[in-house]
Amino acid sequence: MSAVVSIITPSFNRADIVHETAESIFKQTYPHWEWMIVDDGSTDNSWELLEQYAAKDSRVRIYKRDRDPKGACVCRNIAVQRSTGDYVMFLDTDDVLASFCLEQRVKAIQENPDCDFVIFPMLMFKQKPDDMKLLWNIDNGKDDIARILTGDAICQGTGTLWKKRSFIDIGMWDEELLLWQDIELHLRSLLGGMHYKKRLDLLPDVFLRISEVSLSRTGFHSLPKFISRLRVFNLTASEMHRQGKIAAYREEMRSMFADIFANAAYSNYFEQASEMLDMQQQWQLFSVSEQRWFRNFLFTRKHKLYKIPMIEQYVTARMKKDIGREEGTLNKVIYKTEVHL
Repeated sequence: MSAVVSIITPSFNRADIVHETAESIFKQTYPHWEWMIVDDGSTDNSWELLEQYAAKDSRVRIYKRDRDPKGACVCRNIAVQRSTGDYVMFLDTDDVLASFCLEQRVKAIQENPDCDFVIFPMLMFKQKPDDMKLLWNIDNGKDDIARILTGDAICQGTGTLWKKRSFIDIGMWDEELLLWQDIELHLRSLLGGMHYKKRLDLLPDVFLRISEVSLSRTGFHSLPKFISRLRVFNLTASEMHRQGKIAAYREEMRSMFADIFANAAYSNYFEQASEMLDMQQQWQLFSVSEQRWFRNFLFTRKHKLYKIPMIEQYVTARMKKDIGREEGTLNKVIYKTEVHL
């Protein structure tokens, strides 16, 4: 019996473009799939469209979120729990699949039976799948955990095909997160010893839409989303400390911390930023001198001394000294060959 892929999709107010996602699924050359969609309380006519897809094809199964909290992670976990497939793949309602996506992914993961998940190449687009030819990211031989910590993640949630059992065993999606869900999942998976393989030599098989109205971008600097980012850092640092890996990734953890701290300061979350400096002492990421400059930076933001150019330049430069992040390749590499749909 052929393996079944469960395509997992949270749905919220995407009636205007979900038909593109649906059409790309119906065109799959690999027929053994089920599309598990959980609506997150849409207020447009998304649900009516989903009902039409379900009536058209019995492989489409639709549900409404039946428990709190609201959010994509909860919807994804509900869909996984109700799915019947051997593998799970995550797809949002604004992204599309190449027609050969499932066929390529199933073949690759079956060629690597010891893997819990396999990573595949993806392209970014705006209006049409081939209008940018911009790769999500490329492999460069560097440590994948280090790359995630410094904002150069090798993939996001849609870039993988998981064995369903492995995904459940690692704990599924963190339902408390509003941001960085895929970063947390992949850090947890890699630190948890999940076996994986990167097949970025294959044809890009998913197209990720760049949109200014993306749900993950909306309110990026809001306090709840800041708290989500901080939660990811805390969970990761705690697990690394438990495994004795803080020293191995100290520079990358410093970079991740500095990024979140700066976001807190620029967003006027002064109390939270101050608490971060106290919190990091348990992992000894920064010296007393470095912490002093962080506090000086926070002081200049809180009291608007940044309006004095000389002070802003000096304090900011001093804080960033020796903790800057290396330039990555995320969303920067052009795919130079023909795009296959």
